[in-house]
Amino acid sequence: MKRLTQQSCEVPRSGGITALDSKFKICSEKPSNFRICYKALTWLLLILFLHPCYGFSQSSAESLVQQVSEHLQVFFKNKAEARVAVVQFENYSELTDLAMQKIYQMLTARLENEKLIKISDLLINFANGRGEFNLSKVDGFDYLLYLKFIQNKSKTGLGLIIFSRWQDKIVSIKYVEKNLSQGESEFLNTSNFAFPELGFSKLTEFEAKLNIMDIQSINGADEQTRYFLYYPDEIVTYLAKGERLEKQSSFKLKWTRPLYPTLNCQGKLLVFTFKNTLILTAGNNFSPYAQILTLSNNQWLETGKIDFMPFKQLVFNQNIYLVGASYESGKNYFKDKIYFMPFSDPAVISGIFEKKTFAAYAIDFSTQDGQLQGVHLIDRNYNYHLLTADFIEKTAELNKKGAGLAANEGLWLAVSDYSRQTDQIFFYDIKSGGQRPVYTGKTAGEIQFITAGIWQKLSGFWVCIQMPQNSFGRTMLQFWGKRND
Repeated sequence: MKRLTQQSCEVPRSGGITALDSKFKICSEKPSNFRICYKALTWLLLILFLHPCYGFSQSSAESLVQQVSEHLQVFFKNKAEARVAVVQFENYSELTDLAMQKIYQMLTARLENEKLIKISDLLINFANGRGEFNLSKVDGFDYLLYLKFIQNKSKTGLGLIIFSRWQDKIVSIKYVEKNLSQGESEFLNTSNFAFPELGFSKLTEFEAKLNIMDIQSINGADEQTRYFLYYPDEIVTYLAKGERLEKQSSFKLKWTRPLYPTLNCQGKLLVFTFKNTLILTAGNNFSPYAQILTLSNNQWLETGKIDFMPFKQLVFNQNIYLVGASYESGKNYFKDKIYFMPFSDPAVISGIFEKKTFAAYAIDFSTQDGQLQGVHLIDRNYNYHLLTADFIEKTAELNKKGAGLAANEGLWLAVSDYSRQTDQIFFYDIKSGGQRPVYTGKTAGEIQFITAGIWQKLSGFWVCIQMPQNSFGRTMLQFWGKRND
């Protein structure tokens, strides 16, 4: 393992992987003539105070939001703790769906600071010029808000309607418009619009061996996190110690015939405990079956084989099931079926049933409290699909294409944007059942796989990246998460 220049890894001779953060030193110098600087600053502040027009001007979009917010403040002035929510939001302007989400966030942020208004955020997603809201909760509100963006020649307008549920009628209308410059419009429409410290960012990075297929982790009874790195011929176990991954053990995997030739080895690992026993399942695209391994007396023993590759544990009717998919033999895509198997004993393989889906390059399952919430997949045309727990296809809001994705329970979705040289990863909030963009991160190489995981008790995603040849073709394992979680 080699030391990297930033957020890098270093292997001490005693063994292990160390993640290092680069440190920056900030230097400052005293002004050569403090009195002159102080007097100039005093005059500048006085000018700005007496003549506000010389100060920093408010952006046009922010001004629109501010005027609507002020109208709401005046309207609800004598209506203590009014329960309010936006339930309809349409865009007929030149701004994009992404810009609408940012403007919506600015408005709700302002209203959340108002003591007389109890604003609730029901927005699931904004797509195709229209907001999608969770309307199952509208009965709990006093007033409903309707927003509309309109393009009026060179000006952009924002309209507001306030509807009273108790009077069952419209009680107020407000319309404002401003000139939005081309630069401001482009700035609002840009996708990479978040602070890494507040959104998803790369928290650590390690160099891994070639052909790594997956990484999974589990917390032990000693409250230490163990990481399992899955390769075609072995699984290597690491123990997390501070900023380091220290190798603990490894064991070889034995695959029996038939074995299929494949251009790139791909696979999936699942780690869980069952009746106080640690269990691993390991499947791939070069073997027709997945192994079930149990830990006994510090040795991994093969206790069963199944015809599909488990991804997750689920609960149906208070019974535990393994859910997963199967690769087309020797290919890099999955068959058009999802498999479910009741799990009561590692040695008992029976009761498997299947659901029809799409042949896909990537599949994952979002869950909540062990229950299936949705099925996310990218088909062989690189199109994203979302299926409900009943396997009914939901209209997909994502226009992204990529060969990799992963769901972190029912909280976050990560999707790659495939490219030969440089790649991107998009993070979405899926807590309300939709996909709300959170952050976009760029990577220096091609993403090989994404999998949900943890690092230093932070939930996020492991991203495996194949670096270009000018970076010596190294395989990097990165963890992306939210620092403020």
